[in-house]
Amino acid sequence: MTDATSSSSARKPKKSEVIEDAVVVEETAVEPAPKPAESSEPRVVEAVVEPEPVRPAQPQVVYVQAPAAPVKKGNRGVGALIALLSALVFTALLAIITAIIGGVATGRFSFGFLAQANFYLPTLFFVIGFVLLVLLANRANWWAYIVGSVVVGLVVYFGTVGAVLLGSGVILRTPDEAAAMFANGLANPIVIAAALLAREVSLWTGSIIARRGRRVKVRNTEAREAWERELAEKKAEHERATAAASSAV
Repeated sequence: MTDATSSSSARKPKKSEVIEDAVVVEETAVEPAPKPAESSEPRVVEAVVEPEPVRPAQPQVVYVQAPAAPVKKGNRGVGALIALLSALVFTALLAIITAIIGGVATGRFSFGFLAQANFYLPTLFFVIGFVLLVLLANRANWWAYIVGSVVVGLVVYFGTVGAVLLGSGVILRTPDEAAAMFANGLANPIVIAAALLAREVSLWTGSIIARRGRRVKVRNTEAREAWERELAEKKAEHERATAAASSAV
């Protein structure tokens, strides 16, 4: 009994020995690294700026508006209007001449023919011939109307005769009768007077139209010269602007 107790007591370590053999490990707290003190001054961040590629200079285009070329003015419109007004003069003079011829032939001075349509046939052909002459002559000189007035007289002469014959039914007559009617028409004093009167009226009225045509030509020439001067100035201005743009580049 005593031996067993002593052996068990020998195997058990003493309390004091256990405490002595214990190793006390002290844990050291790891303190965080101190943060750098923030400065109250603003920080300057340097940015790296890449240089822009050099582009070749582009030529500058300078626009200068060129003046519009003047349009040549004609004499046809006003000339045709004058020709129509002269037809009134022609008709009035023809009425007086017809009344005189009728008075000489019959011994009675009358204007009863004014109610007849055939009386106005010369006026119709006068308007046609004279207006066509004005349209063709336009700004021509008086010589064009001197020659053209003869044509106007012929238009009135043969046009009136032909219209009267057609109105009389010449196409229904025999050739001999048609020839006789044509000869009588050509010898009609009123028709001859109308042709001569048409020539004179278109001649002297044509001088008025030709005078205006000369003025129109002068104005056209002046407008053309002014346009050429302005065009030269615009061209010089364009050259100066182009030179200034080139030197600026």
